Amino acid sequence: MRKIENIGVVGAGTMGAAIAQHFLMKGLPVTLLDQSAESTARGRQTIADSLGEAMKRRIISEEQFESIMANLICATEQSALKDTDLVVEAIFEDLKVKQDLFKNLETVLRTDCIIASNTSSFLIGDIAEGAKHPERIVGVHYFYHAAKNKLVEVIPGPLSDARLIDDLVNFYAYHGKTPIIVKDAPGFAINRFFVPWLNEGARLLEEGFGSIKFIDEVARQVFGIGMGPFALMNATGVPIAMHAADGLASKLGDFYKPAKILCDQVATGNMWDEVDTTILNGGTNDEGVVTSRLIASSLGIAAQMVGEGVVDATSNDLGTRAGLRWPVGPFELMNKIGVEKVGAMVKDLFSSWDMPMPEFAFGSNDPVELEWVQARRKGDTGFVIFNLPDRMNALGELVINQLDKCFSELDQNPDLKTIYILGQGKAFVAGADIKFFLDGIAANDLDRIQKFTEFGQEVLARIQNSAKTTCAFVDGLTLGGGMELALACDYRVGTKNTVIAFPETGIGIYPGLGGTQRTSRLIGKSLAKFMVATGQFFNAGKAYEYGLVDQIIDPLYDLYDLSDITLGAKQAGKTDQSETEALFIDFDGTFNANHPQAKILSKKAPIALSTAMKLMDDGANLSLEDGLKLELAGLKEIFATEDALQGLSSVVKGFRPEFKGA
Repeated sequence: MRKIENIGVVGAGTMGAAIAQHFLMKGLPVTLLDQSAESTARGRQTIADSLGEAMKRRIISEEQFESIMANLICATEQSALKDTDLVVEAIFEDLKVKQDLFKNLETVLRTDCIIASNTSSFLIGDIAEGAKHPERIVGVHYFYHAAKNKLVEVIPGPLSDARLIDDLVNFYAYHGKTPIIVKDAPGFAINRFFVPWLNEGARLLEEGFGSIKFIDEVARQVFGIGMGPFALMNATGVPIAMHAADGLASKLGDFYKPAKILCDQVATGNMWDEVDTTILNGGTNDEGVVTSRLIASSLGIAAQMVGEGVVDATSNDLGTRAGLRWPVGPFELMNKIGVEKVGAMVKDLFSSWDMPMPEFAFGSNDPVELEWVQARRKGDTGFVIFNLPDRMNALGELVINQLDKCFSELDQNPDLKTIYILGQGKAFVAGADIKFFLDGIAANDLDRIQKFTEFGQEVLARIQNSAKTTCAFVDGLTLGGGMELALACDYRVGTKNTVIAFPETGIGIYPGLGGTQRTSRLIGKSLAKFMVATGQFFNAGKAYEYGLVDQIIDPLYDLYDLSDITLGAKQAGKTDQSETEALFIDFDGTFNANHPQAKILSKKAPIALSTAMKLMDDGANLSLEDGLKLELAGLKEIFATEDALQGLSSVVKGFRPEFKGA
């Protein structure tokens, strides 16, 4: 992959400054270009003010602030960009001005420099028109606030080099963004359905189906979000919503045209009154109509867009969660409501605009398939990739099922020799889906938790028993169930980002996917007990010292480069321990105030702690298969405790649990 290290940003306004800030915070040198020194000075100050807020919140230190700002160069001459690897344009939305800028940049930049536009109004193909090298022109559409919002839509133009797109996706992922590839189409992906959703809220108000306050309340409840359409328009700018709708309408038709009441509101220069309970035109608050039309205007357009090949359903949902911070994307929500039910809502709305029903999603009543785990290959190497970075690749029912399907697909391929398991984002796998456990407890359905864990053990056993070489690339958080998955592999490879722990006893449960059994067989019982009892977090160096990982490598820009790694001899399996860790060999979970780790152990759930220690003691003399059965045998009992509910709830709600030993 080409190295992208030196960045240029053209346009020092609000968006350009935020884009520059993102790169700066990743340790990259940035040249910020604008027409005047006054403009770049304002951009520098915008960045400094934003970083100053981060410093006040102790996100960065004063030293980090100084180091970040030292990487910023402000310039007014395009020649200052001559050594950059990537230039992002973030100037005002004027097609001719953008085209002229790109033509001029081509005469200054190196031939291998990527030129990208952050446009939200124009097609990338149109911007590249007249350029000598359109193959290196792409779109990189950021979302506000660009330094903080994870989403970047990467848009290939009609003539963009496909290898360049791969490089950009890897580059952004490496530097903490969530990139999705989107076709060069009006509105790209997220705005294509989000703007009509905002506009439909205004139409509902205009037509008398609810007040501003009521429509926002219904939207929050239906979509599980913090702000409804009117509050969101206020937050991002009411004129922006109108102009975005107008831009989409000019290319896609009258359905997208901004509601008259939205245009009138912009003309007043005022924001919406979010607590206004006025219902226009003698109407009434109609929850059914508001719900139906908000769902249809967003989910229907999302389906239309996927059917057109603008984006795939999985990427669209991922982009929605990352960019809009919705808890679920359009298609996950559609699956929860029911495809047939949503289809009826879409048909009602679309027919009133003489728009055809989208073929995608509504061709059958089956749930839309979302690839949260993906099977890929390169040469004789297979890759199982967890693709839920915003959810830390947590293991839930659907994820475990897809893991099984993807691994089996690769395992049965005779051309593959090695299978890597890895995760997108900051986590390998950060454990099980806590909400799934809480839902099971709330429904008094512990059988569901039991079956989930039994199936999870079956999947891990298939991985462990595979004839192929298996390796977990634990580049990031590897907690609980994630570590148990890694332990089922032949090898574990870490990086400077690796963090390993078994936190279960601190949330009222014990490791149930092999953590009490495979760990002790790998590194010895005293070390294993120390890990599970204390829940301490280990970095890659400590994990290597313990024998939990076989080697440590640098983080990779391109995850497929794992196929070039020589796994070599196993380093795992060491059983050395310090004096403190050796104290755990006979530890049975009984609290002792004189124990060297008493402060840590006092914060653990007593039943979970003693149960985990007993499982490790009892399992030591059994076969692995019988030891795993022991884990399963106690699951319902541990999840039925008050401590389990308290501990699991603390993760979701963010409080410190208080365990009663009950």
